[in-house]
Amino acid sequence: MNVSATYDDLSIAQYVKVLETGGEQDYEQLEVLGRPAVLSSDHTMEITIDLGSGGSSGPVEQGPLARSLSVALDGKDRGGCHDITVWSTSGFPPEDGVLVDIAEEVLPTVSGPAA
Repeated sequence: MNVSATYDDLSIAQYVKVLETGGEQDYEQLEVLGRPAVLSSDHTMEITIDLGSGGSSGPVEQGPLARSLSVALDGKDRGGCHDITVWSTSGFPPEDGVLVDIAEEVLPTVSGPAA
């Protein structure tokens, strides 16, 4: 699991338009903690690095599927978001409700702009 924040001018509404323009179909708009949010999926990257002597690194490959929940920093969706991303080596990310539960537990404790 990874929790991060992005402090830019891109609103969740604009992010959804980017997903749509890119042909993404596996996303869902919702509201979390009274803020606009979007669930989306993408694959991680798998990189193998050989730390032994004389070894070489392997190619970059597609890693397991990750599910992300992006929640606007504020209820007015003025830009920026908190992202919670979860992935599993089994290839089956948790149900969307788990990401929402994590967001509802973690985000109120995060300090920063309109956390």
